[in-house]
Amino acid sequence: MAHAIKVDPQWIAHYATTAEQAGDDLASALHALQGAPLTSAAFGQVGQMVGSAGAYNGAAAALQDQIGRAADALHAAAANLRGVAGEHSAADEDQAAAIKSVHQG
Repeated sequence: MAHAIKVDPQWIAHYATTAEQAGDDLASALHALQGAPLTSAAFGQVGQMVGSAGAYNGAAAALQDQIGRAADALHAAAANLRGVAGEHSAADEDQAAAIKSVHQG
């Protein structure tokens, strides 16, 4: 027994918009993090003595890299989802035109 797969291009396009917005939000967060780095003075004298600033900066750099990659991945997913939605919409339109031509002809 064959099962049909239903694809809703409008839902996919809406989801692409959601993914793109999430990517934009992450990119904005990354920009904010990069724009206001903590200096070693923020950790006080004890923090400077034990190396808190270096540890924090290393962790912050790793987090910023991950946020940047996540934003890029979401933007790429949004673009790909829009492509899928467009292909399915075009296929639906082609099939509708073919049905009309058979019934008119």
